[in-house]
Amino acid sequence: MGTVSRGRLDTASIAGSAIFSALALILAAGSQAMGLNFPLVPYLQFDLGEVAIILAFFIFGPAPALVSSFVEFAGLMVFGQQIPLGPLLKLFALVSTVAGLWAGSKIAARGGRTSFLRLAGWSTALGGAVRALVMTVPNFYLVVYIYGLPAIEAFVKAPFAAIGIGLTSSNALLVVLAFTGVFNIIQLAAVMGISSLVLRVPSVPRLRVGGRTPWFADVVAPPAVTPPRDRR
Repeated sequence: MGTVSRGRLDTASIAGSAIFSALALILAAGSQAMGLNFPLVPYLQFDLGEVAIILAFFIFGPAPALVSSFVEFAGLMVFGQQIPLGPLLKLFALVSTVAGLWAGSKIAARGGRTSFLRLAGWSTALGGAVRALVMTVPNFYLVVYIYGLPAIEAFVKAPFAAIGIGLTSSNALLVVLAFTGVFNIIQLAAVMGISSLVLRVPSVPRLRVGGRTPWFADVVAPPAVTPPRDRR
C-alpha cells in the first residue's frame, strides 16, 4: 500500500521539507509573539508552527515530517525561547507526534482505502496519546530536577486556584503533569483541526508533487459520486 512504501526522502520530499520547515519557523515565531500560553500552566505555549509539520506529514510522509521537525528544532535553538530546554522539549513533542500520526495512519489504512475523517481521527487519537505519554517523562525531570517542584507549585498555584483546584506539596506534581498531558492533547487537536481544513480542500488530494499525489491520498477513498437524477 502507498502509505507503507512512500513517505521516504527524495528530491521532491526534501524540497517540501524545506518549505514546510520555513513555514513552521515563521508560524512558531508568530505564536511566540502572540503569547499563546496555556492558562493553567503558563510556561507551556501553543505553537501554530506544528500546522506545517502536520501538513508535511500528510502531504510528503513521515520521514519528511521528521526532517521538518529537526529543522524547526535547529531554528528554535537560534531564535526560540528558553534555550535549550524549550527547543528540546519541542523536538520530543514533534517526534512523538509524528510517530503517533504514523501509527494512527497505519490503523486507519488497514483493509484498504478509508475516509479522511477516519484517517484524521485515528491519527489524532494515536498522535495525542503517544505525545502525552512521551512528554510526561521530560516534563517530570523539568519540574522535579530543573525548576524544582516548590517553584513550579508557586508559579501555577493561582491559575489552578481560579478553577477550584488547590495545589499542595502532595498533589502538585501529579496535577501539573496531568494538565501538561491535557495541554499536549489540545495542542495536537487544534493543529490537526487547522491542517484538516487545508487537506480537505477538494483540489489538495489531486495535487501533483514531484509527479505524484500527496501521501495521504493513497489511503483516502474518493467521495462517492451521486448519479444525476433522471428528469424524464
